[in-house]
Amino acid sequence: GATLAPIIIATDKTQLTQFSGNKAAYPVYLTIGNIPKATRRKPSKHACILIAYLSVEKMDRSRMNDQQHRSLVQRLFHESMHIILKPFIKAGTDGVEMTSSDGSVRRVHPILTCYVADYPEQCLVACTKYGTCVKCKAPANDLQN
Repeated sequence: GATLAPIIIATDKTQLTQFSGNKAAYPVYLTIGNIPKATRRKPSKHACILIAYLSVEKMDRSRMNDQQHRSLVQRLFHESMHIILKPFIKAGTDGVEMTSSDGSVRRVHPILTCYVADYPEQCLVACTKYGTCVKCKAPANDLQN
């Protein structure tokens, strides 16, 4: 029999000003959905692992307008995430043999089921304009309703 492993990806662009003088990091984390939520939320349980860092480098904007810059940032993000998540495509389709906690070898199919992000990152993932709803077509002035 095969087993599904619901994969949860989370990103959170973080300012490191207190530690490194106005630097930023953009980590990508992975956890599995069948681990209890209370366990996933405890760093001491190591249920969430760092799988990548996204680029936070400033781009030379001297030869591009704001729209071109936004488009370049979006393309860089999406291409980076494609590279990071590409191994899951084949693994999700074909499965991967893994040893379970009882010692049995099982075929596991990791499937991306959830992407956790704050609002600015949701806009980036959905390629929507900041200030609009990433889930529906509500205009910005209706978002409070």
